[in-house]
Amino acid sequence: MSEKQTEVTDNEPEPKEEFPELEKLIREKIRLAQKLGLMDGKEPVEGYENMKEYKRIKEIDARLWELV
Repeated sequence: MSEKQTEVTDNEPEPKEEFPELEKLIREKIRLAQKLGLMDGKEPVEGYENMKEYKRIKEIDARLWELV
């Protein structure tokens, strides 16, 4: 019976780990997009394409594609 308990606990962390990463990335992307004025109908910050925040958004997008 202890083996079954080990199997159940071994299988549970995988989905739990992915979802927090997904949520964390989405929150970070939203925060960065708001900072750059890319959401909520705001005027985008001039030259945002060259900013590190925008590059991070691109990295997040790539990771989100991997997760989904």
